[in-house]
Amino acid sequence: MKKPHFQGLEFQIKIIFADRHGCRGFTIIEIMIALSVISILAAIAIPNYIEYCKEAKIAKLAADLINFEKAFKAYAIEQDGYPNDSHITLPDQGNMAAHIDPQVWAKPTPLGGTFNWEGPDNYPYAGVSIFEGTAPVEDFVLLDEYLDDGNLSQGRFRLTPNGRYTYIIEE
Repeated sequence: MKKPHFQGLEFQIKIIFADRHGCRGFTIIEIMIALSVISILAAIAIPNYIEYCKEAKIAKLAADLINFEKAFKAYAIEQDGYPNDSHITLPDQGNMAAHIDPQVWAKPTPLGGTFNWEGPDNYPYAGVSIFEGTAPVEDFVLLDEYLDDGNLSQGRFRLTPNGRYTYIIEE
């Protein structure tokens, strides 16, 4: 069987490498072009990745707040009312730990700070707030868009007079 002969391809390869005088490797120009392409791709990909991570954190926090709302409402039905204010610890009245895992409650929120129960004994509402959140205000506005109306001065998710971003469960 006769081997196919790629004289044209061999000739092209020889021409490409002819000026290298037998050296193998990349020229500085080839390296610069490769780095330029990688830099352009990174310039496009990195901001998109950062935005994706931010949106994932906000979605996670929104899901946590909605799950906490359901848990506090279930507690209120069982105990005929919401637990008293407990600041950053999970309320220990009744059996709140049966509804919310204390370890989940104690973890920092995806936007910084900790969860805080604002009970109706100290506030004109019952809600879950974010105590000492560290994210920029824009991130909390995005969270408000997920949960409510995108306006932090009104609605169910808002900046309350105590300076905390609070998800109002009941007023």
